[in-house]
Amino acid sequence: MKNRMILIFGLMLFGWMAQAQNNNEFTIPLSDPAKRGKLKAHLNYGSITVKGTARKDVLVRYNSTKDADDDRHGRKGGDTKDGLKRIGGGGLELEASENANLVKVGSDSWNAKTALEIEVPSGMDLKVSTYNDGDLIITNIQGEVELTNYNGPITALNVSGSVVATTYNGDVKVTFDKTTDGTPMSFATYNGDIDLTFPSTVKATFKMKTEQGDIYTGFDMNIVSSGPVQKKDTKSGAFKMVIDEWKKGDVNGGGAEITMRNYNGDISIRKK
Repeated sequence: MKNRMILIFGLMLFGWMAQAQNNNEFTIPLSDPAKRGKLKAHLNYGSITVKGTARKDVLVRYNSTKDADDDRHGRKGGDTKDGLKRIGGGGLELEASENANLVKVGSDSWNAKTALEIEVPSGMDLKVSTYNDGDLIITNIQGEVELTNYNGPITALNVSGSVVATTYNGDVKVTFDKTTDGTPMSFATYNGDIDLTFPSTVKATFKMKTEQGDIYTGFDMNIVSSGPVQKKDTKSGAFKMVIDEWKKGDVNGGGAEITMRNYNGDISIRKK
């Protein structure tokens, strides 16, 4: 277990793994704490919170709604069936690993809704995703952040770096302490509001589009609307016109493109 540590939670747990389950938390050491690391976290069912701290390792806390589901359905430890004593039902499945400062934590299980709370060094890159019935919450991170949530909101606060955030059904809210010059970013949701806060000194070109909503900004910018685009079919040679209207505006002279798009909701761009 030099540079790789794998923890699998199931019905059979031994030694310190059993203790970790009892405490509902464990730590993952980094191969080289002096160098930048990256966290990849994923759940099919549940919420993930990641907090940047001054620590040199990664702390994972986990919780499952399975116990609450058992209580709601009247299933308790000690119940009997045919003279046999019940000790539990389907358990939590969670896997974590570390290799060369790349930490992976996640579960592909659909059995029980899971909540992960992860503390990482602030200067760590993130790739975090959840698929169903959960929130993504990120705070105090300095690095490259990629967030995906299929059915739930995304919140990233006090970020220094860059963010790509995509959800199908939920709001997207991001506040930046500092952005990385020259790095494109994108924010998208189908059904929800996009609310972004940038430093007043940000240099960017905002590209914005909402199908059923309004766009608000606290920055001074000259807005230009894109018109119809003429395209040529390379196979048939036929021409066609495509109308895909966006609002574009430069802030502080312009810079990397920051794209914001939703279908049903407002877009708000705030100045910090």
